[in-house]
Amino acid sequence: MAQPVSPPPGEPSSVHVRAVAVLVVVVCLFGTLLGRLWYLQGVESKAPQLRTAVGEGLQTIYLPAPRGEIFDRNGQLLAGNRVEEVVTVNPGAYAAHPQIARELSALLGEPVPVVTAAMNNPQYSPYQPVPVATGVSQSVVLAIDENQQLLPGVQVQAEPVRYYPHATTMANIIGYVSQITASEYNAFKSETCGAGVPCYQPNSEIGQAGVEATFEKYLRGVPGKEVVQVDSQGHVLATVSETPPVPGDDLVLSVSLRDQTAAVNALQQGMISARTGPVDIASGYHYRAPAASMVVEDPRNGQILALATAPDYNPNDFLSGISVARWKYYNNPANHFPLLDRAISEGYAPGSTWKLITATAQLDYGLRGAYQIYNDTGSFTVGTQVFHDNADSGFGPVDLSEAITVSSDAYFYSLGYQFWQLWAGQKGHPEYLQKMASLYGLGRYSGIQLPGEGPGLVPSQQVFTREHQQYPKAYPDPYFYPGQEVLEAIGQGADSVTPLQLADAYATFANGGTLYVPQVALAIEKPGNGDRPSNRVVKLFTKQVKDHVPMPDSIGRAAMLSGFEGVTTNVALGTAGTAFQNFPLSQYPVAGKTGTAQVGPVFSAVGWPKYIQDTSVFSSFAPATAPRYVVDAVFEQAGYGASIAAPAVRQEYMTLFNLNHPAKKG
Repeated sequence: MAQPVSPPPGEPSSVHVRAVAVLVVVVCLFGTLLGRLWYLQGVESKAPQLRTAVGEGLQTIYLPAPRGEIFDRNGQLLAGNRVEEVVTVNPGAYAAHPQIARELSALLGEPVPVVTAAMNNPQYSPYQPVPVATGVSQSVVLAIDENQQLLPGVQVQAEPVRYYPHATTMANIIGYVSQITASEYNAFKSETCGAGVPCYQPNSEIGQAGVEATFEKYLRGVPGKEVVQVDSQGHVLATVSETPPVPGDDLVLSVSLRDQTAAVNALQQGMISARTGPVDIASGYHYRAPAASMVVEDPRNGQILALATAPDYNPNDFLSGISVARWKYYNNPANHFPLLDRAISEGYAPGSTWKLITATAQLDYGLRGAYQIYNDTGSFTVGTQVFHDNADSGFGPVDLSEAITVSSDAYFYSLGYQFWQLWAGQKGHPEYLQKMASLYGLGRYSGIQLPGEGPGLVPSQQVFTREHQQYPKAYPDPYFYPGQEVLEAIGQGADSVTPLQLADAYATFANGGTLYVPQVALAIEKPGNGDRPSNRVVKLFTKQVKDHVPMPDSIGRAAMLSGFEGVTTNVALGTAGTAFQNFPLSQYPVAGKTGTAQVGPVFSAVGWPKYIQDTSVFSSFAPATAPRYVVDAVFEQAGYGASIAAPAVRQEYMTLFNLNHPAKKG
């Protein structure tokens, strides 16, 4: 066997060479590993930050605050927030999967264009889910959960949503909220809440009517703030920081839900009674009674206890975006404009309720004494124009008290003519009757804490000159004739008052001459989860004096008061005597005045004749000697004030004095 050949002396063996080679390779690999580790720790660790700065960014999303709740004076909830299931869609998901619109359309029962429009609403941030349906059923919630593969980016979230538990009953007072309009956003976008947070975003809700609008700054709260990290495609990667929203303050109203409900019911029953009662002899038609209103006020401070209007609307219709069909219904003249709050916006001829003004002016100026007799023969003549009384043969000799009780037009016609002679016969002499009306609050804004108030109109030479210049067709003759002053003295002609102004006037007489600003809010309070301790009060609203009426002396005022009481207590001659039969007047004396206001020869927008169908009016206060309530009612095209308005007011007093529940009298 051959022996292995040994390497020459001084030369390495092949085994040694291979070992060295392996060692070199190992060292190189280890060096590479160390280099890579250094690179990852020292260099590459900065790469994510660099990419975030270049390809990713931070976006701020503002979270809506729950609105403050609204309560009546007794703690009854009138406007609140409830949690409802809201279907939302991630904008990025919809962009990548447009079939979502079709799937949601089938699931929600809405046309595809409607769903598409909701998802493309430009008023929402591209970094937050967009709501497409509110208050969905549990079956829809389950369907979305079970079909996520068909509905990527679609979620159901529980969110607070505004609601109005008493709907139409309180609509004209509470109002409603809806998504802010583009013009509103442009007007308010620079307004900040809290620590510099914008109060409004393009998708914010804002009060649009009633106290929801008036007290918006208290009710809206402070929006929350969420900072999110997004990639270059706009996808949200993470939440960096979040500040929760601060709920809005609560609002406590002077209005009583019980009294408001009673007023609404009285209006509905009164309109039905007018429509189903005797045919109007003058027009030959049944009374249409398309609309009515009622005001209940505390004469001691101007607090409004009820402010009802009919027809009315449902504020819940506006919360998720009112439908086109519903909007058309509310604005159709055939439906008599339910969105109009007739109690504060609409002007009416007050009829004989205006005699309060004429009587006060007569005594204050000394035109005729309280017990001075005037012979009412049934008419009053100025030149060739004859003004007829409400009784053809007249009422014979009457003093002021009797003239109020029987509503003698001739008595007050003569006073109107005397007032015209006073100011027309002397250059620069004040129009005294108009001045007294203004002191009582007629013909000017009351200052109530509600939007949309009307000013009314007290006609005078100055007014006719102004109106002729502005509206020459409506007022072709700028001269204020004596016959117009004669008509004004009984609340006819161009006289126009809102039901609220009429209530303010009678409240002023009832309390002895102080005209208060009518008040619908009592307090602003911090949210209390149903409890309302005093330490939550943010702001109290106290009574405000607007003006003072110079009351007649005790004899004159007593004569007027006796006349107003006779309207309800004198069954034979009082114009509301029949309406208040069997009412406990001995315990709760009611003083008041009926009004039957004639309407000019015009036709309504829906074609049926409006002419000659009188407006039924009744204004009152009670208890007569220590008034706590003023109640007035106005019914359009409903006939005599004694026939419709007076019974409706009587019905309201039944609630105010707890007479519907004898065990709770007081």
